[in-house]
Amino acid sequence: MIQITFIFIGLFVLPFSSVSTWAQTCCSGGVPLSGNLGMPVADKHTWQFALSYDVNVMKTLKVGTEKLDEKNRQRITHSVMLQAGYTLSDRFSADLFVPFIRQERKILNSGALENDFKSTTGLGDMVFLLKYNLLNKGPLLWTIGAGPKFPTGASDITNNGILLGADLQPGSGAWDGVLWSSLVHQIPSRKSMNLSLTANYRITGTNENFRLTQSYQFGRDFQAIGGIADQVLIGKVLVDPSLLFRYRKVQQDKAGGSEIPNTGGEWVFINPAVAFNIGDQLSINFGFEFPLYADITGTQLTPTYRVTTGLYYVLNRNSVNILDLQKQ
Repeated sequence: MIQITFIFIGLFVLPFSSVSTWAQTCCSGGVPLSGNLGMPVADKHTWQFALSYDVNVMKTLKVGTEKLDEKNRQRITHSVMLQAGYTLSDRFSADLFVPFIRQERKILNSGALENDFKSTTGLGDMVFLLKYNLLNKGPLLWTIGAGPKFPTGASDITNNGILLGADLQPGSGAWDGVLWSSLVHQIPSRKSMNLSLTANYRITGTNENFRLTQSYQFGRDFQAIGGIADQVLIGKVLVDPSLLFRYRKVQQDKAGGSEIPNTGGEWVFINPAVAFNIGDQLSINFGFEFPLYADITGTQLTPTYRVTTGLYYVLNRNSVNILDLQKQ
């Protein structure tokens, strides 16, 4: 029987700036980019594919840590994400991440004939990640990676001739740099169980032509994700449950070089998840995430809950040494 365990990828010690004020209404928790990067570790010449759907619902209005009693606005981000990975050698592997995004914003106008509803749909910004297996001894696995985020998504969609805000666009219009790493510890007394921690840091570039003459830069994004995962046999099905925690800190955005109030923030999420293995090559996973803590300055629609489901497929599974399956 093939051993499959899944982790939360890694540890990477990265500097990031302290953030105190941020949060443009609903723009800080939308497209699930950095938290979904990184395919499982596998033997060389192995192909891996993952297809997932993610819906992030934001209808909680906050100032700092205080929840406001207002329910007339909401944001929903739908993401279909395709990821492909190939193991080049015992040390090197490469991943390509392709998101398709639908952003929705609704404001309920009391007394008005119609509510204010706006949406955009399109290809998001793709990411290429080159990874290096730095350490694989005994129960420890450490992998690091880096790569660019390409400005493949549209950042100039209009509504009735008016350019929509940057937080509603499928793409950023800028090149970014992504740093990623994975540290996993396999429990010696139960080899199907892993303790793990992940960290990634997105160094954002600048869209120099957002409003023809004005530049726009999203805030730099740091995430750390940790948890515990196991594998159990239920009947004839291998089931992989996990309990994961995600910390995210985002710096404020800039327009024309000046900081924008109400953008960015700091969050802690909890994410229970489960994966079902169908045969030797295919698995189906489900996850649910909700916030435990949010600290922002200004007024912001912050994430209320997030649901993810997906498929994972690997070629030549019998030769794969997989230490990570569930991507959240």
